[in-house]
Amino acid sequence: MDLQLEGKRALVCAASRGLGRAAAAALAAEGARVVVCARGREALARTAAELGVSSIAADVSVEAERVRLAGEAQALLGGGVDILVNNAGGPPAGPLDAHGTQAWRDAWELNFVSGAHLASLLLPGMKARRWGRIVNLVSYAALEAIPGLVLSNAVRPAVVAWTRAAARELAPHGVGVVAVCPGLFLTDRLREIVAARAAREGRPAEEILAQWVAEVPAGRMGDPAELGALVAFLASPRAGYLTGSAVAIDGGIMRRLS
Repeated sequence: MDLQLEGKRALVCAASRGLGRAAAAALAAEGARVVVCARGREALARTAAELGVSSIAADVSVEAERVRLAGEAQALLGGGVDILVNNAGGPPAGPLDAHGTQAWRDAWELNFVSGAHLASLLLPGMKARRWGRIVNLVSYAALEAIPGLVLSNAVRPAVVAWTRAAARELAPHGVGVVAVCPGLFLTDRLREIVAARAAREGRPAEEILAQWVAEVPAGRMGDPAELGALVAFLASPRAGYLTGSAVAIDGGIMRRLS
């Protein structure tokens, strides 16, 4: 299927590794012109070279950095961004009593404000061109509480709520907004969560990882390329009538009904 992404201009955040990288790779493979961003310059430069895309080093948790990123990305892509893939590293793992007030503020800024703000910076151009797609990479913690991830469980659902509200407001302007809620993918972020739980519970990380995989009906963790393919479709004109939804890609691990 031709996703009609040839020449579309995309900005993918937190794309030097993991799911962000997979999304950028899929968009580039479909012919989109892609700019990737991340904080780590070396890893970002390496990823950009491997994918044949442009890059901007930026920390999306900082307001001034988001303003700079939006301006530089639009300039690099010739005056506009058609597709924004919001993504950011998750907040620290741990139970309720492990986090002080600053951790809550940081989680809110990183995982909610960053994406909403970047969207607000790029939306004027999308609305003027009467076309755009915003894909918010979240987590299945937005849809179902996950033990030991209280910060994610609290903040991520707000992104899904913003997705729905923004989609209703922006649909008349030709702009679609969707959220993607990944389950268990073997990324550096997942390894960090497993390591934190292993340290907290005094168990081997391999034991915890095997226990988690056993809970997935598909019997395995997801391949980041599968996530990338979904993002490419959702970011494409082919998904034009799909907006406001939170799409889970989780191997069947969630038990929720709605």
